[in-house]
Amino acid sequence: MDTHSAHDSAIAQAYLLIEVAQSDHDAARVEAADREAAAHGWDDVRFLLHWTRSLDCLEKDTDDTVHVDAMADTAARIGDPALLALVAAVRAARQGRRRHLTAIGQSTSAFLVEAIVQLDENDPPSLVPHRAAAMIEVGVVAHDLGFWELALEFYERTERELGTDHAAPWSNTTSLQARVVVINKDDLILDWACRLATLGDWAEAAARARTALGGGDPTGPGWPASWIEQFHAARALLCALSGEPGPDVEDGFGAMSSAIRAARAGDARRAADLAEASDEQSWPYTAIGAHLLRLCLMAKRPGTNPAAIRYADEMSVLRWNDRIDRLAGVRDAIAGSRRRREHEKLRRDLVIDELTGLANRRGYQAYLAAVDGPEEAGDYAVMMIDVDHFKAVNDGFGHDIGDVVLARLGHILAAHVRQIDLAARLGGDEFVVILAEVQPGVATVRAQQILDAVRSHPWHDTAEGLAVSVSIGVHHGSRRELPTLLTDADRGLYQAKHEGRGQVATVS
Repeated sequence: MDTHSAHDSAIAQAYLLIEVAQSDHDAARVEAADREAAAHGWDDVRFLLHWTRSLDCLEKDTDDTVHVDAMADTAARIGDPALLALVAAVRAARQGRRRHLTAIGQSTSAFLVEAIVQLDENDPPSLVPHRAAAMIEVGVVAHDLGFWELALEFYERTERELGTDHAAPWSNTTSLQARVVVINKDDLILDWACRLATLGDWAEAAARARTALGGGDPTGPGWPASWIEQFHAARALLCALSGEPGPDVEDGFGAMSSAIRAARAGDARRAADLAEASDEQSWPYTAIGAHLLRLCLMAKRPGTNPAAIRYADEMSVLRWNDRIDRLAGVRDAIAGSRRRREHEKLRRDLVIDELTGLANRRGYQAYLAAVDGPEEAGDYAVMMIDVDHFKAVNDGFGHDIGDVVLARLGHILAAHVRQIDLAARLGGDEFVVILAEVQPGVATVRAQQILDAVRSHPWHDTAEGLAVSVSIGVHHGSRRELPTLLTDADRGLYQAKHEGRGQVATVS
């Protein structure tokens, strides 16, 4: 198996471990997978294994902070948009879990908004399983906070993502994720419909329940028995809410289904009796709304104090209206964050050269302006760089290959500067590098490293017969001499070309 296939296999295995983490966590397999991932430098696999450990902690009701922090550190190092979104959603889920719906909390909503806006990004492109995992987690958080409309949007986005051609190579993994979406959507819609029923809006509850029905029974071999039980139980309640025939289920769900049907028929006493008989201790995990609806039906037994019923009804309406207000606030926050990100992108685009990713001439001028102050000290060095015989590259190989050469050169220069330095494309094949706070001689060494990196780059992989070299002029001095340094470095560049190209010329 080649390295690429082994990596893909490790990702698929990690997702399988994630699926079973909450019921049958295998710590030994996780640690073995982590050792292999560390040996190969597969940070995305290690990210997923940290998530597996986090889920195991939740199952055991222990603190998972160390694992979530490790996820965040790894995602930041990788820079994958989907993994950054996923860790933000996980943090939102953990914060929401602590608050248990008593309030959103600034951090919970902030993490949720961060995850949603991060999912707008897909450059560099994320793997489909990573994007699907992030979207599912966003859906889970939005559901837990009562933002069912938002949760449904993300489950539907996940379904579309899983249906793209890019998902085909990951069919084993995405089939597991599709199964999760089916279960989560049913649970979401059941919760939503039950909350509507507690408001007394049975018609809207029925309409909402019907959106989950149809399409047959997706369960089958490979589905965990508990998931199959949960699916059929949810479908029984959804059918009861919709008024349509449903599957026969045992334990408390059968009685609760009958209670709902009795309530729809206007028989409050029978509905209360059946709801009370539906011992929820025997229920598998299901939507909170179903538990609330059970209590609501029991509370409306004929003979209950009308004031108590009225109080409960008004509290339900207040909670519903508060939910709508909170959802509107989060949507506003999402829109605002998207606007800010777009503005930042526009500002960045103004100073970034699209082809190479380096600063453009405007960014170069901004850098010079930023260091033009009395507080700036230390020596600077300037390199003026251009591609030898670049016109011949364009004429002989075409402008598309010429663009590839410039883009690759941009990557090489970016790898040889620090955050306090600058690498910029001034136009055409002309580049400049400014090194801040460097000792004499360092710039010449750095320039030679750049020269060697360009010369040793496998240009022949880009086009047969392609060879690329650069000439570099270097000068060193103080910040106050920068304008002169630029001129002298340009003079050094001319000297390097005059002396045969493909070399460094340092102006003293």
